[in-house]
Amino acid sequence: MLKRSTLFIFGGVSLALLPSCDKLEGIVNQATDLVGAPSVFEPSERREGIAKPHEASVDDVKLWVAEPNVLVVLDFYSDQCPPCRAMAPHIEALAKQYGDKAAVMRLNVGKPGSVAQMAHDEYGVTRTPTLKFFFNGREVKSMLGAQSKEKLDAVFSTYTAKIDGEYVMREGDMPGKKTERTVEDMMQRISKKELPQGITRVKVPDEAKDVTGDLKSVLGVGEMTPVKSSESESPKN
Repeated sequence: MLKRSTLFIFGGVSLALLPSCDKLEGIVNQATDLVGAPSVFEPSERREGIAKPHEASVDDVKLWVAEPNVLVVLDFYSDQCPPCRAMAPHIEALAKQYGDKAAVMRLNVGKPGSVAQMAHDEYGVTRTPTLKFFFNGREVKSMLGAQSKEKLDAVFSTYTAKIDGEYVMREGDMPGKKTERTVEDMMQRISKKELPQGITRVKVPDEAKDVTGDLKSVLGVGEMTPVKSSESESPKN
């Protein structure tokens, strides 16, 4: 009897401590919202965009979508699509306008191949034109059919405005964009004693021998004898 009573009491206490169904549902909803919410710790780096649309491959798309703090636009089109051709000048103009913070990937799905397969299997594209916008690795907007330049501009403006503040710029070539440094940029790096990405600064040992002025010892050669120029004459008959 004592054991049964004890179990009953402990069981009652345990049930009393459990939250009600309404409270439990609220806790689940809060947890779900937190999982779906964007991270508070956004990446501190960013990649500079491209000033013109890039005819992309499957690998190009994967590389760009994974980049932080750059608006990546996937433009699924076909050469046989009149709305695609009509919208192309708008996209080209916006790519140039927002080239610092956006990268437009043009994907021709009108011909068989890996691009068309990826568009169907991974992005569910069944019609053209289709535009999909990605930011920090997530799809944030999708547009189907022909769009006016004003509507497109509004989307570009909304998401590139989020790229505001101090970021560490990522270096290195990307599909559609090669790193180009001006003389001014190089001089600034020298004045700040900055090194290119992948290069580390090392300390020269104190006992190291200075051979900068001893060319012969570095090359391992003896005295250099200048060679006199000569001209060959044709044999006389």
